[in-house]
Amino acid sequence: MVLRPLLSWDGFSVRCDLDLLERLANRELPRRVAALREVRIGGDGSSIEIVARLAWQGLPAQLSVELTELRVYRRFLGCRVESVRGPLGLPVPVGVVAAVLRRAVPRLVRLDPADRVLLVDLREWVPPGVELGVTAANVSGRVLELRLAPGSLSPVG
Repeated sequence: MVLRPLLSWDGFSVRCDLDLLERLANRELPRRVAALREVRIGGDGSSIEIVARLAWQGLPAQLSVELTELRVYRRFLGCRVESVRGPLGLPVPVGVVAAVLRRAVPRLVRLDPADRVLLVDLREWVPPGVELGVTAANVSGRVLELRLAPGSLSPVG
């Protein structure tokens, strides 16, 4: 038996204020990641840059990640990791980042070093029955615009 959706919608755009997103990230993420000190989010066009300031074994460090091709599908966020830079702006191999993520957050985040695709499991935050998709992301100034795909909400159970 196929359930019909309770609600459905056509594609549209959502704009996210990056200043407020940073404020939220800096309030919530350090509670979950002890080494994290500050997060900055920016970018240009379809490229999103996340800069994290850390205290790695008591020493200050900075990690910068450039992401493209942001998508959300079936309660998973996916994107391509274009570059990772560590302290002094030196490149960090994606395989090293994948190994650290496997140990730090094994069920939440997966990174395939071969194709550089990062997947984040959003099932904890996006309820079952919600079909939500992001087809494109664009940064302009301090605004991240997400183009949402058509979606729906179906009763569960």
